[in-house]
Amino acid sequence: MYTAAFALLAVLILFAIGLNHLVPYLQDLHTLRSCPGPTLAKLSDIWLGRVAAQGHRSEVVHELHKQYGTFVRLAPNHLSVASSRAIQEVYAHGNGATKSDFYDAFVSITRGLMSTRSRTEHTRKRKLVAHVFSQKSVLEFEPYTHTHVAALLRQWDRLLELGEKGGKGEEGEGWYGRMGRVWIDCLPWLNYLALLISNFIGDLAFGAPFGMLQACADTAPTKGTPEITYVPAVRIINERGDYSASIGVLPPHWRPWLVRFVLWYRNGNTSVHLLAGIAIAAISKRLAGPPTERTDLLAKLQAGRDEEGRPLGAKELTADALTQLIAGSDTTSNSSCAIAYYLAANPEVQQKLQTELDAALCRTDDPVVSYEQARHLPYLEAIINEGLRIHSTSGLGLPREPEVHKEKAIYLAKNTDA
Repeated sequence: MYTAAFALLAVLILFAIGLNHLVPYLQDLHTLRSCPGPTLAKLSDIWLGRVAAQGHRSEVVHELHKQYGTFVRLAPNHLSVASSRAIQEVYAHGNGATKSDFYDAFVSITRGLMSTRSRTEHTRKRKLVAHVFSQKSVLEFEPYTHTHVAALLRQWDRLLELGEKGGKGEEGEGWYGRMGRVWIDCLPWLNYLALLISNFIGDLAFGAPFGMLQACADTAPTKGTPEITYVPAVRIINERGDYSASIGVLPPHWRPWLVRFVLWYRNGNTSVHLLAGIAIAAISKRLAGPPTERTDLLAKLQAGRDEEGRPLGAKELTADALTQLIAGSDTTSNSSCAIAYYLAANPEVQQKLQTELDAALCRTDDPVVSYEQARHLPYLEAIINEGLRIHSTSGLGLPREPEVHKEKAIYLAKNTDA
């Protein structure tokens, strides 16, 4: 009797879930029924959540656009548009489109410049940090850049010396010498450089490097308890990104339940809090120390004032410093690694670049190139720009909710993501 009752209850629950997805599709509140896409994606957010969690969203969406054309429906209320015209219409300032609830998944300490969905608050935050990225400010950061790039080159020179003797080691996730050369995976080293909360961005954002480059290891201090502990920072920032990009495409009322009952999401949420702990530990250490004359990102953020002359509060300062850490870390290391890969895959391009570098830098003994030297290297600039073009540092669209949006003959209703 009980077995039959449970079976009936299960059937009723499944039927209710099915209706919950089918009825909105039939009502077509988002006016997207005519848009092509995977059948499951039209009915439920599960399809996009699964694709995002698997880590291949950009490739899957690209293949769908090749199959269906300009417009692809990725979720009941999400339309992907592959059109250069759409960039202006979806992202232009003053077009009425607002950030979707996707950005809520990126909030940890408090809303930062990237995660705030309020236009008024975004304008305020942008004015607070705008001076940080002026040409004058960026050039003031150059001594820190020079220090950490020089440290990276010294490490690679050391490995080369050992590799010429046939040595091998575990630093930087492993290396070995063969035929007078040393073979390494450059991505971990670029991550250590700044490149993921290690030295460069850690130094600029928090006032002190995390020492990952010197240790040749993925480790940084975090404050999750009264005690400071050390965690694998590169892995945590990657897990946090995967988690937020996946859970952010799912309905907000699903998210707490997934974190509670699904291990993958629970681990990702833990990484979010550990990453916030890294920022809290670093900011607390800096603020508790004596005054400093350093000119870095944190000092610039502390000096920022809004229209009423108010500085950033402690939580807001930490959140915005964390934003700089995330925005300037794996983006830089991934792009640098991609450019290195494409150069290695195209030796004729590499040789032409080497010729330009040799001609321009032959009179200096400093292995680190200054901005003043680099700005006069047109082929290097072309290679960097081409590398950024063919390897986007962000492999997904950043969704907006337009009031009413028109792209060709497609109209998007309110609360529809594009």
